[in-house]
Amino acid sequence: MTNLLKKILIFFWNSYTRINLDFYLKKNLNVEKKITKKLEILIIKPFNYSDLYSPSIFSKIDTIKSSQYRMGPISLILDFKTKIVISDYSNNQKIGLKNLSENNKSKRYKYYKFLYNHRINFQKFNFSKFDWIISIKDSVPTHIIKQNPTILWTLLFEDHRELNYLKYKIFGSKKYDLSLDTTQGFTPYDIFQNRKSINFPYSFANNSIAKKLNIKNKKKKQILLEIYQPKELSFKKIKNLKVLASDSSLKIYDYLKRLADTKYFYCPIYKLPRWGNSIIEAAAFNCLIIGNPNCFWNSLLIQKECIAKCHEDGLQIIKKFEKDQILYNKVLKKQKKIFNLINYYRPLNLIAKITKKDFLNKKISKIL
Repeated sequence: MTNLLKKILIFFWNSYTRINLDFYLKKNLNVEKKITKKLEILIIKPFNYSDLYSPSIFSKIDTIKSSQYRMGPISLILDFKTKIVISDYSNNQKIGLKNLSENNKSKRYKYYKFLYNHRINFQKFNFSKFDWIISIKDSVPTHIIKQNPTILWTLLFEDHRELNYLKYKIFGSKKYDLSLDTTQGFTPYDIFQNRKSINFPYSFANNSIAKKLNIKNKKKKQILLEIYQPKELSFKKIKNLKVLASDSSLKIYDYLKRLADTKYFYCPIYKLPRWGNSIIEAAAFNCLIIGNPNCFWNSLLIQKECIAKCHEDGLQIIKKFEKDQILYNKVLKKQKKIFNLINYYRPLNLIAKITKKDFLNKKISKIL
């Protein structure tokens, strides 16, 4: 019964978000903003958070390669002057290796110890040279924020189940200037959204990242299955297309290269909905997404011509695109346009708008 209710909820959720997006696109499809590269950003990651990037790496590409699992907000690294540092604070409390859960001690202790040994000294670290600081998992003590009032302090959530997510979404954060809600926007969450909560996807990116990573978008005759697709799916009805299952053991850079080689990202089957970072990553590398919107809470990148409610639908859609290159190019172009808008330009525009109105004392208000 619980699973049925979730499926009913996500159906109405996605219907609502799609209507909102369509309304927005009628007025804003061509809205882009030239973003200055002078912006200096600091990402503060707690030592007990295994995802995303490692510190003390000077190459942008090597920084991306250091991510343990996901692509994350990759364009913050590639498009701006961004530094990664490690914190030993959580919710204003100092923490150490002894605070790790037994599960984390056994599985990831070596990596956590590496991060812990690279933690910064908050009392000695020079925060003043940064325009925008992004805290992951509330890893900054309040007194540091108060000591640096001209910096924009933001909290990036990982997903909507985190502590304080709904509280900050509705009432705003008293500690941080803004909270970044890890969505592409237009969801029912925004009905009661506080102006200090910003639509900002966890996989913040535009589709120029392949070039910046020195990865060629080869686009072979290749289908990549989303990681939760059943292994027994048959593609015998489609000829001349290689089918690959997602491999969770791949390092992030190798996975991104695989996406760059892939023509179609395939995701029509689901048992329970996922957040949707996988389709954002696929769209960042110009894979045409063939799938069921009800698989994901963030599903706006699946174009109407690509909606497949079952495997048979998906096969027919791919056959259609393989026979009509003009249609394929047209739909992919539309996907790219929407992706860059809602996954990159709009979040930055939202931050620029509120800083110029409510945070004129912040350095970033003169830059964005």
